[in-house]
Amino acid sequence: MVRLAAFGVFLVVLHLGRPIVIPVLLATLIAISLSKILDLGERVLPHWVAVVIAVLAAVAVVTVLGFLTTRAATDFALAFTQYRGDFDRLQSEAASWLWAQGLGIPATAVEQFDPNDIVRGLAVPGLTIAVSVVSAGALVLLITVFLVVESASISQKLGGTDRLGRMDVKVLKSAARDVQRYLLIKTVTSATTGLLVAGLTSAVGLGHSLLFGLLAFVLNYIPSIGSILASIPAVALSLITLGWLPALGLAAGYFLINFVIGILIEPRWAGQATDLSPSVVVLSMVFWGFVLGPIGALLSVPLTIIVRIIASQSREWKWLAMLLSSPRSVARAADGV
Repeated sequence: MVRLAAFGVFLVVLHLGRPIVIPVLLATLIAISLSKILDLGERVLPHWVAVVIAVLAAVAVVTVLGFLTTRAATDFALAFTQYRGDFDRLQSEAASWLWAQGLGIPATAVEQFDPNDIVRGLAVPGLTIAVSVVSAGALVLLITVFLVVESASISQKLGGTDRLGRMDVKVLKSAARDVQRYLLIKTVTSATTGLLVAGLTSAVGLGHSLLFGLLAFVLNYIPSIGSILASIPAVALSLITLGWLPALGLAAGYFLINFVIGILIEPRWAGQATDLSPSVVVLSMVFWGFVLGPIGALLSVPLTIIVRIIASQSREWKWLAMLLSSPRSVARAADGV
């Protein structure tokens, strides 16, 4: 009961401390990803040169993604007011259908709707979110720099700490390697998904291909439902501007892309790296999303991988590692016993 209460308090602290916990977690995962570049660079270069290269690589990636996202969002905001005629047509068709079903709505309710109100309503919150994202990104990069610089001595510090005597440094390195493999696989599949989505939206004549490609790239990191969430804005805009048939074709294209990459390719490729049960992947997304918000859903799989590997090294928590593991891993363990 005491341990259960302590675990509950820990979750409450994580939930309340999200403004601090989330940047630290993001910086840690970025540092883990960069450690591979750092290891390769140290084979032929001095340590400080490898550190500089790794940090510059992180800054370059974040800067490029930020520039592309800002440009895509700005272009969409400027073009949004051009869809007034399409909104009016859709409103008229919807009103006619409702009248035919005996569910008429006042004409003033339709006439008073102005798409420009949506832009004006989103302008201030959007600017606030943009400023907070830039500030959080700068903080994450700053923490990442310090973690990368200190990476060479972290294992030595952990190995010499008595309070972590039970925690084998090799276990932490194993967790880092699994997280690296997963993030690499997920980045490749997400980038492929984003490129295919950008090509698909361009092929159907929807426009804003860069924005929808970036949206698919980012949301694909969320297990199971990320690809579905990424398709909703594109299909909705296609329905408004192009009509039913192009919208259905776009939805079918999204389904085909996500079926091939998300169901056929990615699970087989990433299964060995994650070694998690499929149901655990979904439940971990819900759990970490509740504790840490949307960023928790993005980071749910790497965090669960770390929890599984650390729990597997403890007799008291080995049962948790078995629950989180995939059926194949459990079968191998049973055969070994």
